Amino acid sequence: MTRKLKLRAEDHEDLAVISAVLQDARVSLREMMFDPGERRFMAAFARYMRELQEDPCSCEGLLEIPSALTFEEVEKVLYRNLDPGEPERELVLLTIATEPGRDHLLHIHLVFAGGAEIQLRTDRIVCRLEDFGESCPCRVNPCDHFAESA
Repeated sequence: MTRKLKLRAEDHEDLAVISAVLQDARVSLREMMFDPGERRFMAAFARYMRELQEDPCSCEGLLEIPSALTFEEVEKVLYRNLDPGEPERELVLLTIATEPGRDHLLHIHLVFAGGAEIQLRTDRIVCRLEDFGESCPCRVNPCDHFAESA
């Protein structure tokens, strides 16, 4: 049995750690939801367990695990370059970034490959990342996007 991660973020530095752990993680639109009554945004990613690799740059033997990302106290969720008519479209997370906002103190951006983006509007960072389920060999190898040198 693989050790599961359980992280929380309450500031920009904490969120940068979660962003690094989720780099290249995959998620579909149907695996995301915003509950306005609870002010909670959730997404179920398939994340790579790079923390188990002797060489974090190597993809040999890399495992993936389902991981739940939750943001609390979210007032509003906006999106760009996402089509709600494509709930099965798989997105690859590049980073999670923050910036000061106008109506709210903070905008949290989930930035995906191909220009898709989700913006969470909130007054503070209240985030959790928790692995669930069992790990398995990677279904999609994150190293496949690197070109070989001639």
